[in-house]
Amino acid sequence: MKLKYFLPDWEDRLDPNFDFVNDEYSEEHKKNPYENDVYAHQIFKEPPYDGILFSLSVFQSKISLNGDGVHYKIRNQTNIKNYLKIPEELSLVVMGDCGAFGYVKEKEPPPFYTVENVSNLYEKLGFDYGVSVDHLVVDYIFVRDKKTGKRKKKILSKREKNRRIKITIKNAKKFLKLHRENKYSFIPVGVAQGYDLETYKSSVKALVDMGYEYIGIGGLVQYTTDFILEVLQEIQPFVDGLNVHLFGISRPNHLKDFETLGVTSFDSASFFRKAWLRSGQNYLAPNGKWYTAIRVPQATDPRVLKNADLNGFSVEELKKMEREALSALIKYERGEIDIDDVLNIVLRYDKLLLRNTDGRNLEEKYRRTLEDKPWETCNCDICKDIGIHVVIFRGSNRNKRRGFHNIWTFKEIKKRM
Repeated sequence: MKLKYFLPDWEDRLDPNFDFVNDEYSEEHKKNPYENDVYAHQIFKEPPYDGILFSLSVFQSKISLNGDGVHYKIRNQTNIKNYLKIPEELSLVVMGDCGAFGYVKEKEPPPFYTVENVSNLYEKLGFDYGVSVDHLVVDYIFVRDKKTGKRKKKILSKREKNRRIKITIKNAKKFLKLHRENKYSFIPVGVAQGYDLETYKSSVKALVDMGYEYIGIGGLVQYTTDFILEVLQEIQPFVDGLNVHLFGISRPNHLKDFETLGVTSFDSASFFRKAWLRSGQNYLAPNGKWYTAIRVPQATDPRVLKNADLNGFSVEELKKMEREALSALIKYERGEIDIDDVLNIVLRYDKLLLRNTDGRNLEEKYRRTLEDKPWETCNCDICKDIGIHVVIFRGSNRNKRRGFHNIWTFKEIKKRM
């Protein structure tokens, strides 16, 4: 499958020398986390994605003009690939977008997101692709009630949605004009926003008529796969031979359908974030099966401490159960303890955790993970390096490694499609 996959960046880095036995950060990390921590493309021999999506709204506070008033910098880096620690020998590309979700509540994109500023920023920081300034079209937003201070849902009218579409199209036109006049080196990507088949078709046609050769379809996350497919079918006559990007969409069971309908790239963080968001789908095995990660949170977690106190356990007893749970899992991997014993130890500690309905039937899920030992059949660098620790739900250095493993596995599965 030729479909290119972009991973959205949220500064997801890891301590490469994290001590899993003693559960401690390395001295290098403690001195300077940014300088010493690594991205997924630095961990694997082959990057688990084709490119990185960098949203300006996520990093706005870290981006500033250099002392010369001309060049931009982010963490003292004046090139986005240097900031993302992408070696020259890697073919990874970086796509910049505004991250319109960050200002979705605003009437207009804030002053930082003027077309002039954004296009100049893309160029100065050396982005490969730059996305036009859009304003997200959604069914509703959450706002604060002026009297009560509580959040409330505000439904966007059809008139407001159309106004946002007009802003997006107007900005796209200006963006392309500036790109041509200044002969910028990044590839311009025009964003299409909409809320039904007609508005998406109209937006895409307008962008194509302007001269865009790369079209990004935004705002689709809120819709069903069937609607997305209908949109792609509707715009197909206009985008034949062009590049089409789906923002925030993966839908792995329909990637072939997307590709058939003209999609050439997409971005999604879902495989990465599933590592810690759902109890039934934390670890993606090479055969496509999902497994539950085994929760052994730090005994210092305020929620665990509170629940332990309510159940009459001291801090010392809590830490002892935590150590026993971790030790039992490591012994199980070595073949020094049987599955029933390790489950009893882990679940005794697990009972102290605050649970919702997503936490039901964990014993059965844990047993399946431990019986199948999926990490032992995985050839990714993370599983070979840390073994059973990849399926232990505990802290960012395990959880994010599991997330990186997931996107590596996703890319391997995508290759076979």
